[in-house]
Amino acid sequence: MRQYCRITSFLALVALAAPAVAERPYTPDVTLEKSVDIHDVRADGSDRETIEGVLRVDTAQGIAGAGAQRIDYRSGIDDVESIEASTIKPDGTEITVPESAIRTQDEDSDGGATEFSDTKYKVIVFPAVEVGSRVRYKATIDHRTTPFPGFFSDGYVLAPDWNRLSWEVQINIPVSLPLYVQQRGIVGGLVSTKDGINHYHFSYRWTGAIAPESGSVWEGDYVPVLYVSTYPDMIAVGKAYQEAAAPMARITDRIQSLANEVTEGLANDASKVKALDHWVAKNIRYVAIFLGHGGLIPHPADQVLANRYGDCKDHAVLMEALLAAVGIQSSTALVNSGGAYTLAGIGSIGPPNHAITYVPSLDIYVDSTDQFSPYGTLSFEIMDKPTVLTALGRLGRTPSTKADQNVVRTSIEMKIRPDGTIEGHSAATTSGIFESGSRATRFYSQSTAEDQVVKKLLSRFNETGSGSLEYGDPSALDKPFLVSTTFLLDPVTNFPGPGALMMPVGLSPGGIATYAANQPLEQRQWQYPCMSRILEDRYRIEFPATVTLGQLPKGVTYDKGDTHYRSSYELFGHSIVVHRELQVQHPNNVCNPQENDASKAVHAVMQRDLRSQVFYR
Repeated sequence: MRQYCRITSFLALVALAAPAVAERPYTPDVTLEKSVDIHDVRADGSDRETIEGVLRVDTAQGIAGAGAQRIDYRSGIDDVESIEASTIKPDGTEITVPESAIRTQDEDSDGGATEFSDTKYKVIVFPAVEVGSRVRYKATIDHRTTPFPGFFSDGYVLAPDWNRLSWEVQINIPVSLPLYVQQRGIVGGLVSTKDGINHYHFSYRWTGAIAPESGSVWEGDYVPVLYVSTYPDMIAVGKAYQEAAAPMARITDRIQSLANEVTEGLANDASKVKALDHWVAKNIRYVAIFLGHGGLIPHPADQVLANRYGDCKDHAVLMEALLAAVGIQSSTALVNSGGAYTLAGIGSIGPPNHAITYVPSLDIYVDSTDQFSPYGTLSFEIMDKPTVLTALGRLGRTPSTKADQNVVRTSIEMKIRPDGTIEGHSAATTSGIFESGSRATRFYSQSTAEDQVVKKLLSRFNETGSGSLEYGDPSALDKPFLVSTTFLLDPVTNFPGPGALMMPVGLSPGGIATYAANQPLEQRQWQYPCMSRILEDRYRIEFPATVTLGQLPKGVTYDKGDTHYRSSYELFGHSIVVHRELQVQHPNNVCNPQENDASKAVHAVMQRDLRSQVFYR
């Protein structure tokens, strides 16, 4: 739900892994020497913004990124009034960027299949950039209109992976418009009032750049931030959204007819919400249309139904109309679908970037844009997140993950032939997030030749062979989803022996093996998203009658805090039965660095257990 323009860079900073004994120090490719952002706000909340910046290229890798800067704007509601730019070479020579080197580019997309937008970029291509060069730009953009009455808002998140020698924001705003400010690690505030204009100034300096931390929560949850807004809080934004969106949820004859048809014969609210959610998820495809302020305001529900497509807000407004048609109140819930687990303390457009549906009578959230999530299941990206309940005028929170609701249970039968090839069968049942993921994966893999699907699955753990998968309709959300496989693996160890065998994964989900393979970071500084789950694998592997089996591995038990892992190995004739189970129940979906240390401990136990071998001769 992006609204305001910002200078962005093509620069990609990559932290390279190195041995712990000789770790390469982190060096940013670019230094931000100067950044000035000035907003001259009008009485209606619209504004003229002037952006100025100077970037110094510090490494050869930074040339490509710094050498092309882009300014994004919405062509329907913004005017780029002027741009001037130049390259300043290491010897001080300044080369002006010609007008012909400032190109207009449409927003990146996937070919127009799922997104249409009037977002455009002015791309500044700087000449003669080398290490030690500075690229300088200045642009003025007129934000002609505002989505809500008297609404002005902007936000800045200052990640620590860049050095910022001089960073400033100036806001000049009529005294008739209150300006609410939330800041962390950034100094400044109101500096003067003159001729009916309040003048604000904020600044920041940072020279201790550190490498990004993989897998952490959104940086805006912990780094220096600045939010400014003429709305006091997120509830005020939700109310403004609701005033604009409420007329779009009008019940028409077409909507009433469909609601009656889909809920015919259903006796209670839960069954009606489920039926309508599944219908919208299956029949209204996701297509984002962000034209003008369309990134913030939904289209009419009847139009969405007629077109059979819409973005998240369109799905939510259609759900609101359909539910109202059968007497069920609902509210759009604005939420972040990503790494942000907090809301701004004032009235900001972000971090919320997604809209779902909340039904207060059932205290349940549904997301009809997620066509593979059964009723009551949300994607991990929007779980345990604060929400803005627009029609209710209050905040809410989506549920956190529960281990017993996100389960993968797999049974695997394998038989080793005398030549070492392994015939196998597996059956996996899933629930919650794992079920949604399994349904989506199987649905989209249907357009790929099965031998390629099988090859990719086997390659996860360096196995080869052939096989097939069987499953029902992934989009039939009212039916259980079971995935069964049959496979023939090439030998993973030599027969005849002597030899040693680790348990193959085959075409099973391999949940425990995957979890154990994802090594936690050696050290964390910030919080990170974490999910509660239960993973269970039951193996039976039969050896040829001519084989003599040696001593079996010893099972392990790990019980500490929120994490429990156990395994067992038993011999029945020429067959070995292996049982492995992991249960992780976090208090919520955000873990702290201390919990990362605990995760490292169980991973070490699991990796050792999965390396256990059955010896034979």
